[in-house]
Amino acid sequence: MSEPIFLFDMDGTLTPPRKKIERAVICALRDLSEIGKIGIVTGSGYDYLMQQCMPMFEISGVPCDRVILFPCNGTKHYNWGPGRKFNLVSESDMIEEIGREKYNYMIQTLLSFQVMISVTYDLPYTGTFFQYRGSMLNWCPIGRAAGDEERAAWVSTDLEKGIRDHFLKETLSLFKEKSISASAALGGSTSIDIYPEGWDKTFCLNHLDDYDNIYFVGDKCGPTGNDYPLYSLLESTGKSFVTSSPDETVTIINDIILKERS
Repeated sequence: MSEPIFLFDMDGTLTPPRKKIERAVICALRDLSEIGKIGIVTGSGYDYLMQQCMPMFEISGVPCDRVILFPCNGTKHYNWGPGRKFNLVSESDMIEEIGREKYNYMIQTLLSFQVMISVTYDLPYTGTFFQYRGSMLNWCPIGRAAGDEERAAWVSTDLEKGIRDHFLKETLSLFKEKSISASAALGGSTSIDIYPEGWDKTFCLNHLDDYDNIYFVGDKCGPTGNDYPLYSLLESTGKSFVTSSPDETVTIINDIILKERS
């Protein structure tokens, strides 16, 4: 049997949303890496992943060669190797997959949704509402340039009004009506991730044929969350876990270590 691999979401699981990973989580991951590989599966792109997780690769952190990176739901795959860095092994192209015409129509409609949100809700909008990541599209209605105060204002209003839930349904209805082979899910606390059908977080499993003992920990594991497909796929194995915070993730990791070493 191959060594296990432990897959983790990033925002809300390993790190506070858009914040750097903290020392307690790093220490837990370092101990876990002695048992198996660590995989980070996030809707964020590689640059955001490294901004938030770089501390785990510093002195007394997790050995780089024990970590596999799966940004953009695993549609991008990085391994540690030549040049003593994480090297891109494979990537996929969203526009090529769904077609330029349908992609353009999707963007036009999503832009109209963004305008509807901004004129309906009095919030401190910033910039970069849409970020194309090659294999997926991230839609952040408050703007990816938002700071802590702007994000907090969005999160509070979104929880009260269900803005993302509403526009997620509208987006999925658009795909069905226009026969666009794409899907969408809530990502983090401010975004909606949009990607070709089947390019959810289960996509990372395409890179894991050598592993038959796979764990997953995520925080957005409800039916509309971007962790749900991978969580539900592994749920029957008893090796998928829901966390509410990085602190709870540390507890889950320690429990897994005890189980694997028993």
